[in-house]
Amino acid sequence: MKNTVQEVGPAFRLRIWFQAARMRTLPLAFAVIALGSGLACYHDKSSFKWSIFLLAVLTSFCYQILSNYANDLGDGIRGTDTDKQGEQRAVASGAISEKKMRNAVQLFTLLALTSGALLAYLAFENLILNVLFQSLNILAVWSARSYTLGKNPYAYWGGGDIFVFIFFGYVGVLGSVAIHTNSFYALDLLPASVAGAMSAAVLTLNNLRDIEGDKRHGKITLVVRYGYLWGRGYFKVLLISSMMLNLIFAIIITIESLSYYPLVAHILFQLLLRFLYRKFMTADSSKKLDALLKPTALVTLLYCVSTALSMVL
Repeated sequence: MKNTVQEVGPAFRLRIWFQAARMRTLPLAFAVIALGSGLACYHDKSSFKWSIFLLAVLTSFCYQILSNYANDLGDGIRGTDTDKQGEQRAVASGAISEKKMRNAVQLFTLLALTSGALLAYLAFENLILNVLFQSLNILAVWSARSYTLGKNPYAYWGGGDIFVFIFFGYVGVLGSVAIHTNSFYALDLLPASVAGAMSAAVLTLNNLRDIEGDKRHGKITLVVRYGYLWGRGYFKVLLISSMMLNLIFAIIITIESLSYYPLVAHILFQLLLRFLYRKFMTADSSKKLDALLKPTALVTLLYCVSTALSMVL
């Protein structure tokens, strides 16, 4: 495989790197920034800044690509991806060498740290908030690297769900509100929880699909730890919790703003969740679970964008 990659042109090698970056995961990184920015506009219409928004999107993309490259490297080193269902990984297949992937991880570590530090510097004049977000930037980079990489990666003891929920929920959404408004709002905990739960649902589908391979290679995800049936129930709870929390949020926003758009956005979200739920109930194989990954990520993106738009229209 390695020899084959070396024989083809640079365009093909570039495509391998794009595939390893798992570009289909980038919409989730964008989604939480969009949701947080919409919330910021709702709280203070004059607070939104395009320069801050675009830099936040760039930073989130750096985090996500770093995480995907580090994940590819970590699982590839441990052999977890050798019999992986669905999308094949670059290091495990030999398409990218360990050394080159390590270099890519180091490069995106530097890019993420730099972009995040610049974002915090430009967004916050308050010293305490600046220091807080500089610290969160370092923690986010560590989290992106440590999912499957390092001596005790948290994906291998079941910590992945917690970190995904926190960073794609509270840090991503509440942080996006704060970089515009320099404030935090208790109401935003509801949509942040929905974004975190939906992102955890994407991870759960991935772990349900890979349960047998993860079990063989000692990757003790929550699904491996508590079992396949528990994992299916957990996925349902995440969807139902998302629907209920967002209903409460939509009602509150509708009453406060005297606008029906938040309820319209919620109805759309609820219909999409029902679609996902029905598809999931018939997904009884790894192939069918893999086919649900893209729609679940897309529903998460649509939720974040439609909810953001409903508050600024």
